[in-house]
Amino acid sequence: MIKAFDKLDEETVIALRDVESACKSHDQLNGRVYLDTALNFDPGIKSKFLLYEDNKLVSFISLFVPTQEEAEVSAFTLPAYRRRGCFKHLLAQAVEEVRKYNIPGLLFVCEPQSKDGTEALKRLDAELDFTEYFLRCGDPSVLPDPQAAAEVRLHRAEPKDLEAMVKLNQDIFNDDYEDAKRFVSNCFEAHNRFQYIALLSEKPIGMGSVYDENGEAYIYGLGVLPSHQGKGYGRAILSLMLKDMKRSGMDNIVMEVESTNQNALSLYRKSGFEVEATFNYYRMTI
Repeated sequence: MIKAFDKLDEETVIALRDVESACKSHDQLNGRVYLDTALNFDPGIKSKFLLYEDNKLVSFISLFVPTQEEAEVSAFTLPAYRRRGCFKHLLAQAVEEVRKYNIPGLLFVCEPQSKDGTEALKRLDAELDFTEYFLRCGDPSVLPDPQAAAEVRLHRAEPKDLEAMVKLNQDIFNDDYEDAKRFVSNCFEAHNRFQYIALLSEKPIGMGSVYDENGEAYIYGLGVLPSHQGKGYGRAILSLMLKDMKRSGMDNIVMEVESTNQNALSLYRKSGFEVEATFNYYRMTI
């Protein structure tokens, strides 16, 4: 039996985490699937597909769908239930759902040490598109403050900063206005997300966002305006974010970076981060 959800209750989240934990132990995986649905572009889209046998959860697919461009897919099946078509049946349901929203493609997340996952994606003819590193922060207090930190004022964004944050998303990440506005608004509404806005001479020059789940604070959406890049402001913003997060009791801080982005990787390492895991991303057109 397959069940589909647009959001999850606490009991179901616990069941998903149990399956994930068993798979991580069996396959020696390091990552953790993010189950929050707050940033999905449409709150009504079904993004969690669960397969049960004899009332036991044995397999699930989780979709992250922040825009209509693609759906990011994470999937786990208990080792004893693999090669029985669980993933195939769940994927068929997921594809049927995303087609309703005219989403053209899927992006599968798979750690390279997962042999079963890699083989399943090969059977789908999904193509390896890029690789990301998962990093965890040590103790940023032992690092000297970047010189540019004295020039930047950083504060947590409030709803009154909406348009400024939207403009930053457009200029830094080339986001469409409506997508950027939806993304920023969803962050304001989510109880476990917050955003930073960085000002230089009281003008916005950069931003960063944080997602906090089960004691793990995930930094994402960190960026600086193109006109202010290469001047140390990125490192300054990250340093100020880390200090504020640490003051708020967030000791377990993580982030991801694409493997080809050596400048960003170098910046994060200088800020106290170390690579903990590797994720391969495979793309497939529906």
